[in-house]
Amino acid sequence: MNRINHVVLLGAGAIGVLPAAQLAVYDGVKLSVAADAERVARYREEGIFLNGEKLPFQYVSPEELDTADLVIVATKMPTLRAALENVAPAVTEKTVFLPVLNGISAREVIGERFPQCRVLGGFHLGHASVREGNRITHDGVGTIYCGGEAAALEFASGILKAAGVDVETPENFEVAMWQKFVLNVGINQTQAYFNADYGQVQQSPEMLRMVWDLMEEAVAVGRACGVELGDEVIDSAMMVVCKMPSQVKTSMLQDVQAGRETEVDAFAGTVCCLAEKYGLDVPKNKSVLEKLKGL
Repeated sequence: MNRINHVVLLGAGAIGVLPAAQLAVYDGVKLSVAADAERVARYREEGIFLNGEKLPFQYVSPEELDTADLVIVATKMPTLRAALENVAPAVTEKTVFLPVLNGISAREVIGERFPQCRVLGGFHLGHASVREGNRITHDGVGTIYCGGEAAALEFASGILKAAGVDVETPENFEVAMWQKFVLNVGINQTQAYFNADYGQVQQSPEMLRMVWDLMEEAVAVGRACGVELGDEVIDSAMMVVCKMPSQVKTSMLQDVQAGRETEVDAFAGTVCCLAEKYGLDVPKNKSVLEKLKGL
């Protein structure tokens, strides 16, 4: 690359810090971690740690941000709209956004706020990170998948790959995104619903049945939306569930146990909304939505 690109991370949580940790030590970019002034002050005082090591991040409030070339959005869906304001002063028509959030609606939300920008699709697939306060633990198993307009995709994926981030650009990104969504709808929500980690789910026929049923409803909705989801999608997702390390907890279970707002609206909420649009019945996702919204 011929110039130093300014990459802004929006959302320094369990997923966002993974690529940012590599970008922070790569000479080809200037990395800034954007947040509101109160959070920036706390980050500067306390720092953020990955696997016990303090990360060399530069924390920047909105009024301090330079123009952004690439914005990696890694917030949670419930806070996305508000968080986008923390990067707004740095956005121009040349800024590229790469969301790596759970769910399937981040691109739409970002595009509504910044219609002048190119917004890619993206997600992280791998082992879950564990976040306790400002300390994050991750075993390094994970890949960022992205897709979208060719020039923007080449630009964003090129930066990440140059920094050593594992990146894939599947030929049919919509199918790949829905496959991840189906997996999340099944395992994330089942863990949160039963307050159970992977090992407990793997040993419980009732919980495994719940995973399957939730995913089956999501697949039906995806197909109604025109997404070409094959018959193997659920079987492949169940293999992932059954092979995960037993002690791993999804981000949704971690949110429940920490008393944080969950992403149930991004999962069951989306499934239920689309099911209503297409006249489908999704009783398992409705049950999960009611219970977790109640929490």
